[in-house]
Amino acid sequence: MSTTQNNYTMKKTSYYFNLITLTMLVIMVSSCSIYNNISATVDVSTDFTKYKSFAWLPDQTDSTNLPYNNEIIRNNIRNYFGQSFSERGYTVNLDSPDVLLKVIIGTKPMEKVIVNSTGPSPYYYKRYYYGSRYYYPYKFDYYYHYPRYYRYESHTIEYIQGSITLNVIDRKLNKLVWSGTAKGDIYDPSYINENIHPAVIAIMKKYPVAPLYNH
Repeated sequence: MSTTQNNYTMKKTSYYFNLITLTMLVIMVSSCSIYNNISATVDVSTDFTKYKSFAWLPDQTDSTNLPYNNEIIRNNIRNYFGQSFSERGYTVNLDSPDVLLKVIIGTKPMEKVIVNSTGPSPYYYKRYYYGSRYYYPYKFDYYYHYPRYYRYESHTIEYIQGSITLNVIDRKLNKLVWSGTAKGDIYDPSYINENIHPAVIAIMKKYPVAPLYNH
């Protein structure tokens, strides 16, 4: 096989390898939950069993209407959190609630550099014959493998580092008593909605009060 044919074959193999890798990456991103980093802080001096009602504080003013943070997204988040608090025995009280709830959505543009191998250099292998002044030529050919020198290409992927935070405030004391956050990397906004509910459930699992009944 000629050098030109070898180069063509290796480029074609590299192309299909990169295509398969990209396809697997898309499948992994679409099948996994976006918000997979869950954390919470709690005021340990607070007795959470005394809270029986809640109300929502207005969202922070947002002058943009991004796919990651729009009114539909915010409404869905509030609905899921409201349902979770209802499952814990809380009721809505707009006049004098025990706690005030506030959702904060964070969106931070990020970049990631991806480095892919395009395959070994076409000159990674060369045959080399050994000789001897006493025994020449050898009965068998001996050859030496040079190290495989791989070529690499890099490209930059832009994504959003997103977060959903719920703050729970004691209304009478005007004090933050609990905060839960889910963080994740968002590569495709189309998967946000289906990941909101699992994110809320994961956050609320860290809340000091458990649901009154099992699902």
